[in-house]
Amino acid sequence: MGSPVAGTTLFILCLISLTTTFAAAAFWPYDLRQGLEQAVRGRLLAGSGGGGAVVPISWSHAHYVANFTIGSPPQPASGIIDLSGELVWTQCAQCKLRRGGCFKQELPLFDPAKSNTYKTEPCGTDLCDSIPPDSRNCSSSGDGKNVCVYAADTRGGETGGVVGTDVFAVGSTANASLAFGCVVDSDIDAAAGLDGASGFVGLGRTPWSLVSQTGVAAFSYCLAGAGKGNSALFLGDAAKLTAGKSAPTTPFVNISGGDDEAFDNYYKVRLDGVKAGDAVIALPAGGSVVLLDTYSPVTFLVDGAYQALKKAVTVAVGGAPTAAPLKPFDVCFPKSSAGGAPELVLTFQGGAAMRVPPASYLLDDGNGGVCLAILSSARLRLPRELEGISILGSLQQENIHLLFDLEKKTLSFEPADCSKLN
Repeated sequence: MGSPVAGTTLFILCLISLTTTFAAAAFWPYDLRQGLEQAVRGRLLAGSGGGGAVVPISWSHAHYVANFTIGSPPQPASGIIDLSGELVWTQCAQCKLRRGGCFKQELPLFDPAKSNTYKTEPCGTDLCDSIPPDSRNCSSSGDGKNVCVYAADTRGGETGGVVGTDVFAVGSTANASLAFGCVVDSDIDAAAGLDGASGFVGLGRTPWSLVSQTGVAAFSYCLAGAGKGNSALFLGDAAKLTAGKSAPTTPFVNISGGDDEAFDNYYKVRLDGVKAGDAVIALPAGGSVVLLDTYSPVTFLVDGAYQALKKAVTVAVGGAPTAAPLKPFDVCFPKSSAGGAPELVLTFQGGAAMRVPPASYLLDDGNGGVCLAILSSARLRLPRELEGISILGSLQQENIHLLFDLEKKTLSFEPADCSKLN
């Protein structure tokens, strides 16, 4: 048995702010507007091709963040790694928030005027015209040209900006020409911002994501966890598992009987079984579609299975749960009694089994206790036809190397010490 994960009060506070906004932009995939990112079906710019690249990523507050540069000469930027993210975007120097001022970030704002390779996308091109009419417009630039501007909901909040292109250096990928959102307006809190990041790096199944634009056939990532060293994102030929073809593998799936278009950007697999130690957790008939996620730290399990899992963990721990669990969690235990917590085994379609130790699902509450960092998907308030959906959060993916084969449309994974892979 593993020991409960060590955490900090700061981490707990960040997690609380994330998981108490289920119906808001922090996590509400069904309500995402069909804006720019999902609708783009036009030109893709040439990137780094099928070569390999390693992108170091680090834990910052409650998210995984990558540093990169944009422009010539290069200007530093940073983005939250979002597995389902639909585009790459960063805040630009021309921002003019409706509430005044740009949102707070640690690095200087990207200034397109200082890049010799920055270009705005003109109106009337295939790329601009592929954006839904209610999400795009034209704006006159300083030189009198009409440039393509857009509005889109993102995981950070609603943003608007200029459709631009420039050269990026992301990890060991240099001079990749990417289309991106140069954000000049948003409803992101000006003081809180994105915990210091200047934008997002989307890896989703959409034409504007980093993996689509660089043209890689596969990518992988390995998350080390808070305070446990750097994590890494691997693109193209660098995305390999030690076990190779023998690694547990499961196919991507679609959502049956629901609005799959609302989740096009997500990588989805089917969960067929869950065990907590010797306890078998019942799932709905046909299993549960799981959305893989790096933005949400916690996992959301379909409600019936969650209730059974909560009971199984409580029985295995043996000690009485804390009378007043730390919100938003449903159940917490004294740390001294958590040694009996069972390993979880998630079995996906095809028999691929993922083992989740107690250290990856029991979160230190900073006050002598640990809390079950798995919640009911009922909190997401999804429509009835989508109530069978679960989400696998980043905490439960720690020290598991996950490989996404975009050609075969499969997910493979293996346990790993993520801090030693970059």
